[in-house]
Amino acid sequence: MQKKKVKRYNLVLPEDVYAEVKRIAEERDTTVVDLFRRFIKLGLLAIQVESNPNASLIIEENGKQRVILLL
Repeated sequence: MQKKKVKRYNLVLPEDVYAEVKRIAEERDTTVVDLFRRFIKLGLLAIQVESNPNASLIIEENGKQRVILLL
């Protein structure tokens, strides 16, 4: 069985942003690193959807829909 190759990347964040991510990770009983991996996967999916002119990324909250546009 082959090990998955990984790349290391150092990320510098403002303290308030890191504190919010850390708080969310603790609430969800996970790690900051795992949460960043999830954010990246979601971002990659958003980029994929954005590149398809027949697709939209929609977030629905409290019965209201918002179309997400990436710049």
